[in-house]
Amino acid sequence: MKRQHGKRNILWGGSFLLLLLILSACNNSNDTVSESQAEESGKTVQYTTITGEQVEIPADPKRVVYIGQTIGDFLAMNLSVVGNNLPQDVPSYYEGKLDGIVNVGNPGDLEVILTLKPDLIINGYYKAEADHHVALSKIATTIPFNPALPYTERVKEIGRIFGKQEEAAQLITKFETQSKEMFDKFQLAEGETATVFYQLGKSLYAMGDRNFGAIIYGGNGYAVPPAIQKNILDQQGISFLDISEELIPEYASDNIFVLVQDNDESRTEADRLLQSPLWGTLPAVQKGKVYVVSNEWNTDNLLALEQLYKKLPEWMHKQ
Repeated sequence: MKRQHGKRNILWGGSFLLLLLILSACNNSNDTVSESQAEESGKTVQYTTITGEQVEIPADPKRVVYIGQTIGDFLAMNLSVVGNNLPQDVPSYYEGKLDGIVNVGNPGDLEVILTLKPDLIINGYYKAEADHHVALSKIATTIPFNPALPYTERVKEIGRIFGKQEEAAQLITKFETQSKEMFDKFQLAEGETATVFYQLGKSLYAMGDRNFGAIIYGGNGYAVPPAIQKNILDQQGISFLDISEELIPEYASDNIFVLVQDNDESRTEADRLLQSPLWGTLPAVQKGKVYVVSNEWNTDNLLALEQLYKKLPEWMHKQ
């Protein structure tokens, strides 16, 4: 399973000379773009980035390019995004929501982004693509962003960027209330645990408290199993772990969620696993507390949450 850095753009990696040509075009065009944007927006504000850098950003950005996999946060907050590295397989909760947003690819095609004349670029790949981050900053003010943070932290940061702290706080309160209402209905026993496994091709992963894990864990939800706590949450920079089939009993807990990538190989492997003798020995399996979920829901972006807190109880009831 690849960490969510996106595929390297072929044009970007092709040659250093081509990069210089693109940056030259950026520099030549940037003065004109900046002048027109300054006239339109007029005001800037001081912003402290997540890396501690002080920069000036538009007070009311109108043409934002966001490079990252949580575009649903921006859509749910009714924020204007003109470009994004759009998903190849569009999840159901994005249907009809991405119209008008230009696909800039991974980690963001410089020429495409330049044509969009952004007044702000929010870059979720700033760590993995450091040189590219510098190149993006030649086009427009570019700030680092961490899409891997839990949604509460991401939404607070977006609120700071767009000057919508109050709206961000209201959204967080809304979803925390929905989470509490959902888990109250589940009537979990004290310390009841849950494990998230993810089947990707022939590989099986134990997941931490990000994406779907951010939904089921936390103050309102399930407790974290000891093996997940020790081997993932307590390890810096680790959000999932590739495990062998023999280790499944060590990570399995009172409840098991199995995320399955939407392709034939992953579905075949998941079916084989769910029918295996080892799987049948797990207490959660014997008690009927295993829930299979499509990988499109392996997210905690706000647009997905609008539906997820309603769908999760339905899935568990049916299975």
